[in-house]
Amino acid sequence: QWLRDELAGAQQRLQDSEQEVVTLEEQNRHLQFMSSIRKYDQDEPPLDEQDSSSNKETLEDLFPAEDEEQTPMSQPHHSSAAAAAQQGGYEIPARLRTLHNLVIQYASQGRYEVAVPLCKQALEDLEKSSGHTHPDVATMLNILALVYRDQNKYKEAANLLNDALAIREKTLGLDHPAVAATLNNLAVLYGKRGKYKEAEPLCKRALEIREKVLGSDHPDVAKQLNN
Repeated sequence: QWLRDELAGAQQRLQDSEQEVVTLEEQNRHLQFMSSIRKYDQDEPPLDEQDSSSNKETLEDLFPAEDEEQTPMSQPHHSSAAAAAQQGGYEIPARLRTLHNLVIQYASQGRYEVAVPLCKQALEDLEKSSGHTHPDVATMLNILALVYRDQNKYKEAANLLNDALAIREKTLGLDHPAVAATLNNLAVLYGKRGKYKEAEPLCKRALEIREKVLGSDHPDVAKQLNN
């Protein structure tokens, strides 16, 4: 029995050591990646010296649809139907919100050589940790698609958004607000390409979802009507 206990203890210590090595390797890889993009931040003026008003306008023009996606989760006056739908449902993690804001900052400055690799690295990490068909992966696909959209890479953006839509429909359900957000992003993309016949049914379906889940008087429904 003593020998068995010793063997079990040794195996446990070995597993713990292997896990520590994996963790350290992952942290080292992350630090190397962050170091590789830090060079782009050199000689940047402090935030309080930048023109915040013009920057804000650029951000709103660049990422209007994805910002809408977050409002149902953050507004305190959303309907009871929305609250019920969100209980036990999906909410965008704080780390992805932070990453989204960082990507917006780089993209608004035209620094796509930083924004795109940052998105791709995050997407790769999410797929490894959670699998491709996870809602977080769909959120990251949306963010990367909007960066491509701003670069006029419409085909790449459409492929990513369709992939994100399929994931969200499968994992969250056909009537989830996140599905409506992706439908709206696709509609905006088609609208920018002048494909209004393709855009209209996507907008209408997004509107139906938001009216059903959020109620007809919700601000997001008004935004969808405006689109």
